[in-house]
Amino acid sequence: MTRFARRPGDRRAAATLSALPALVGQVRTTCVPTMIEGGHADNALPQSAVATVNCRIFPGEDIASVEAVLEDLAGPAIAVAPLDDYTWSDASALRPDVLEALAAAVHARHPGVPIVPGMSAGATDGAFFRAAGIPTYGVAEVFMKDSDDFAHGLNERLPVESFETGLAHWEIIIRALAGGDHSAIR
Repeated sequence: MTRFARRPGDRRAAATLSALPALVGQVRTTCVPTMIEGGHADNALPQSAVATVNCRIFPGEDIASVEAVLEDLAGPAIAVAPLDDYTWSDASALRPDVLEALAAAVHARHPGVPIVPGMSAGATDGAFFRAAGIPTYGVAEVFMKDSDDFAHGLNERLPVESFETGLAHWEIIIRALAGGDHSAIR
């Protein structure tokens, strides 16, 4: 991870990290077909087919260059087009007050756990806020094993306890950022 952080283009470090399912979408651009539709009957050749390809684009990589690679792979007989307009934004700068509020919330339940910023490999509404100039951060009180994480799958779920711990977590963060005292919160 340290080697990749120093040199994001390091293919060997990226390959090592990509072997871990939780990190594969965080070290390079990935494009995966997510939906395929075509044809009109079970017993007839399809007149057309459409594939939706979801791309998670690595920060700093140009969207047009990803489209160009897809067009090259598809060939001239296949049209490649985005589903809608892109909303693109750089990461929000890490603000000390947000990091302090997050540390207070995490340490209220997990004293001494280091706070390490990370990148979400998925799209969020935060892209729209950041594009409008509003700093946006994703923070949560969900601790679970990677093997239990079925995000966007048929068995997507969270541990039940994360509801109550999440409420306490957010109360500390909101009070801290609003200037309130969070020391009495459990």
